[in-house]
Amino acid sequence: MNLHMLGHGAAAWVGLRPTPLSLTYELSHRCNLRCTYCDRHQAMPHELGTADIFRVLGEFHALGMRRISLDGGEPLLHRDIADVVDWLVRHDVVAVMNSNGILVPRRMDVVRRLKTVKISLDGPRACHEAMRGAGSFDRAMEGVVAAREAGVDVELTCVVGRHNADHLEELVQIVENLGVTIIFQPAVQSLVDPARDGSGWMLDDATARAAFATVERLKRCSKTIGNGWASLRHFRSFPEDLEPPCAAGWIMATLDPEGVLYHCDQDGRSDRSNNVLAQGVARAFTGLKRESCPQCWCARLVEGNYLWGCRIDKLLPPLRYQTTRLKFPG
Repeated sequence: MNLHMLGHGAAAWVGLRPTPLSLTYELSHRCNLRCTYCDRHQAMPHELGTADIFRVLGEFHALGMRRISLDGGEPLLHRDIADVVDWLVRHDVVAVMNSNGILVPRRMDVVRRLKTVKISLDGPRACHEAMRGAGSFDRAMEGVVAAREAGVDVELTCVVGRHNADHLEELVQIVENLGVTIIFQPAVQSLVDPARDGSGWMLDDATARAAFATVERLKRCSKTIGNGWASLRHFRSFPEDLEPPCAAGWIMATLDPEGVLYHCDQDGRSDRSNNVLAQGVARAFTGLKRESCPQCWCARLVEGNYLWGCRIDKLLPPLRYQTTRLKFPG
């Protein structure tokens, strides 16, 4: 973290001046998979055009943006992804990307310029493909290997649900053999539609807590688990409300494919009035709400928020071990 980030972050932390140091940009909701628990499969009707993308990125950079997470859908499908990453690198913006891994070997021209590529891996082949489709496991693994061999930092992400909660140890062994790390976080009902029924993939409360007790146990004996203790301690309460400190709207924001700006990527999407094309980035960012919410289950977001709140007590390993065992119906 450089002096720019530290200085502007400190000013935001004391409430003097919010600054969008970190942006999550969903380039498109178009995807080459149809994962069951995801509701981002098709492009939105009015996604930003090329000229607007670079104008908006320029305005964010002028306000202080120095880190960006490229999200989707699948970002590597976007027609302008190479030019976007080139622009970010030239402007000294640290770029990370969330991907399903399928296009990574074909788009190494883009991937090798990223700081980190985060690839979804939900378990051994049967578990992964239960949610993501036939053939998706091998193609994700090929993406992991291609990025790793090119020297790109690779971090895997596992969504823990009914399809894989009893196969976490097998997954960790696979990841250890790959020589990378993996982040675990619970499956939720929806990314953008709070009315969506997630019962087909979400775990019941007791089983979810038992699954993350397994992750805690594995973390104590394996460097493969990338979760910090802040997220694992937070997940002990899933899905009960547990409101962490929140940097959303202070130093972070999320831009959707049509240019609507939200304080957090976990925020509800029904209000579409805060559009950066209509208002300009500065005004849209100033108008964001700055409040925490009780339902925060993205591991890296949770960890960043506890760090933002200086909650040292949450960053350290807990003294109390989780001992709950996994139990499955039937």
